Amino acid sequence: MMDEQVKVLQKGKITIPAELRDKLGIGEGDYVRFEIVDNKLVLFPPNTVPNPTEVLSGLIEGVRVAEPVKRELKQASSARLEQKAARIA
Repeated sequence: MMDEQVKVLQKGKITIPAELRDKLGIGEGDYVRFEIVDNKLVLFPPNTVPNPTEVLSGLIEGVRVAEPVKRELKQASSARLEQKAARIA
């Protein structure tokens, strides 16, 4: 896990350290997304796949994705992210 501290500049600007940008594939001109999760600011790099459950749910009128499927998708996604993080580290 990387631990970086950056200074917040005028108008809330921050610089993402080069090492983090490289690991996340963030380049000049890219758009990133921020989200507050459990009172933490989370940065989503470009080409981050949105929550597949939310994307699929409601695609067909009247069809909703059940909770057990949501849980299973979250577990599978989490396991895959852990594998990718282990390869990066």
